[in-house]
Amino acid sequence: MRISNVSTSFDRGAHRVSADVEGAPIWFESADVSLTPSPEAFASAMLIPAIARGEPLTLEDSLSATWLANVGQILPVFHEWWGYPELPPRPARVRRDDAARSESTALCFSGGVDSFYTLLRSGHTIDYLVFVIGFDMTLDDRARSDAFGSSLRAVADEFGARPVVVRSNIREHPAFAPVSWERTHGGAMAAIGHLLSGVAGQLMVSSSRSFDDREPWGSHWMIDEFWSSDELRIIHFGAELKRYQKLARIAAEPILRRHLRVCWENREPVGNCSRCEKCVRTRLTLLDYGELANFPIFDGEESLARHIDALPPSHSNLKTHRRLVNQNNISPEIKQALRGLIERTDRAKRQSAGARQNFLRRIWSGRWQWKNKTR
Repeated sequence: MRISNVSTSFDRGAHRVSADVEGAPIWFESADVSLTPSPEAFASAMLIPAIARGEPLTLEDSLSATWLANVGQILPVFHEWWGYPELPPRPARVRRDDAARSESTALCFSGGVDSFYTLLRSGHTIDYLVFVIGFDMTLDDRARSDAFGSSLRAVADEFGARPVVVRSNIREHPAFAPVSWERTHGGAMAAIGHLLSGVAGQLMVSSSRSFDDREPWGSHWMIDEFWSSDELRIIHFGAELKRYQKLARIAAEPILRRHLRVCWENREPVGNCSRCEKCVRTRLTLLDYGELANFPIFDGEESLARHIDALPPSHSNLKTHRRLVNQNNISPEIKQALRGLIERTDRAKRQSAGARQNFLRRIWSGRWQWKNKTR
């Protein structure tokens, strides 16, 4: 996979950095800050899509020696997790940088529990709050992006930070889109840091996995800091706690009560839908902490049982549901609904396991019959 023609432009009030990847452009733009035409940005974003195809990533530009050495540390992790070949990127030349790194710090900010926890508890002065339209919010979703932009500016103003909105077409690009966002989003966030390296020498990435969780994930405490270069240091923060533990520590913060955004299914034009699994799980956690009534951005307790009953099986959050069903602050009606969800999930797991066993039996039976026919 080849990256070429990394360039920058300014048009209609927006700074744009773009590159040709497999004959089609990938671009990032912002009207809030000047972006740096960093080859490391595109290399970070496209490394996994390249090796997922079994191809080395090649560039006609130079790459930082530090970035290349760091990436060499995470290629074995990608191989262990997903079986990808350990193919190091191939730049036109290797660059050794000695320029001073900016002392300013940017934070990838989605308005969720993890990024709010970093903002409130990291101890770092955050100079830039950065949100990307085109990651978990599509480029044409004007209503939701405008609403979150207002929230971003309000939060940034309260903390004395500069709000930065970046737009990108990367998830629509034919070379990037075929690989799951669950695997590629860490490199995409690192790309944003490199694009901002002219104004911020540090990018904070909030943990979504705790230290006791080694499950593969695109942004992970095992890999995020290895996307760094001489111009950019990436800091992964918060992995000492699980998400519900973070929420316990910040639930009383007034700004969180006004601006928390956890909904990613986007069932409503703006804000949290209160009905998707992540919204329901967050409401249950807040109820357990005695805080749900203080969050007007969610529906209250009275509809929780009904919304739980409407959820499909949720394999990835079964441990959370089992924990919540035993909490003292959860009403009997809601506990009954949770038990129903757990039973649905367990039943679906058994059915899936049974279907797999039947499939394997058919395969082995067919092989046995074929071998007997050929004797």
